[in-house]
Amino acid sequence: MTSVGSLIEPLARRDPKRIGSYTLLGRLGAGAMGQVYLGRSAAGRLLAVKTIRGEFVGEPDFRNQFAQEVAAARRVSGAFTAPVVAADPDAETPWLATSYVAAPSLAQLVRACGPLPPAAVRWLAAGCAEALDSIHEAGLVHRDLKPSNVLISLDGPRVIDFGVARVAERAASAQTRHAVGTPAYMAPEQARGGQPVTTAADVFSLGSTLLFAATGHPPYQGDTATDVLVRLATEPPDLSGLASELEDLVLWCLAREPTSRPAPGDLLRTLAGEDFTVAPLPSTARSLIEDYGQVGGDTDGSTFDSLVIARPPRPPANWRRRANRVVSAVVAIGGVAGLLVLGSVLGGSSQVPVQTGGSAQGPLLPGPPPVPVSGATDRPTGNPAIVVNQPFGDRDTVFVVHGTGWPPGARITMRLGGQVSPATPTVDRAGTFNYAINQNHEFFPGRLPPGILRVVATSGSARAETGFRVDA
Repeated sequence: MTSVGSLIEPLARRDPKRIGSYTLLGRLGAGAMGQVYLGRSAAGRLLAVKTIRGEFVGEPDFRNQFAQEVAAARRVSGAFTAPVVAADPDAETPWLATSYVAAPSLAQLVRACGPLPPAAVRWLAAGCAEALDSIHEAGLVHRDLKPSNVLISLDGPRVIDFGVARVAERAASAQTRHAVGTPAYMAPEQARGGQPVTTAADVFSLGSTLLFAATGHPPYQGDTATDVLVRLATEPPDLSGLASELEDLVLWCLAREPTSRPAPGDLLRTLAGEDFTVAPLPSTARSLIEDYGQVGGDTDGSTFDSLVIARPPRPPANWRRRANRVVSAVVAIGGVAGLLVLGSVLGGSSQVPVQTGGSAQGPLLPGPPPVPVSGATDRPTGNPAIVVNQPFGDRDTVFVVHGTGWPPGARITMRLGGQVSPATPTVDRAGTFNYAINQNHEFFPGRLPPGILRVVATSGSARAETGFRVDA
């Protein structure tokens, strides 16, 4: 399968460099509310930081509504959502931050790998129903559940972009007087507008999303939004390609009358007898998800062929005098992942050894990050090496391993503390790979333990080893 490039765009000149306490690393895209950035906390945690468009902020009582909705969203719990972790409705440009999930969207997964088999669709239904149950329990209605708002991770789907949809709907409706949402996945009562939208609308959208997962198309299609809305109002859903064993489940969700649809809890009880201990995904889908875990995630299905280049500030003059050369270095932060932002650092001054194989060649001491040479010099050399993006950090730091000189196409086995990761990064044509440690708790069920940890990468007879320090 073709490797997935990072979707992160560089910050534009007009973009802020920080929002709240978060350093912005790049642009993830645009959402219903405004621009979405990738942010990093002081502890190295990645977040999706969403700013609010100016036209919404100008609406009467917007900030109060926004604060109320964010407060409700922060009460949402559950394993299948990307929760809101911080927000500031009083900022000049209001914003909120949610956990960042490095995984492909359902839309991207189906486009790349084809429709999912029935068992995987039921697994998806259970995860999304649990997410909706948490969202609805907090008094929220998602209002825009669709394939691009469901991220697919091996430990379950994640429903994103909930919590402030009602604010966007109120503000946009005040301006346009039309229904807000995505027509192909919208419930009939939501499309009509002018009436309350209840949690049942989310269940209809879930049915539409499940149909897409199983067939590759939504229940209603058309050349324009108007065409879709007319079919939604007058025609039964298009079930072509839907496996017969999924028809009852999907049609139950797509009932035209809201009161005839199941609640998320009803769906969970219906699916309770199934064993979803392991995601029943095809191998092509699992491989794509693992690729996203290595190089970054996707929220809207778009991919890029290259990594983002970010230029850091010029180093102090006394560093320049000491430097033997300037090389490209990885300043890497990642979801399960490794979302990469490449920068420049001065080589030749680190006290931390850069191992090319065997055991460490010296103590692990504080100093600048080790320097993997990137760019034009990243090509297979037959001398496999790995380095970590930083020599030490705290228990929440995302440590990213960067490998060079490995055989293209090789699968890398990653070990930490004697344990083996289930994910196996794939070496690209340049002989490089990237891997973020423990973001999916593959080695430790919780935070990293304090102390010096050794990481080992192997592929066949090739082996490289390095280490880093975790402070309590």
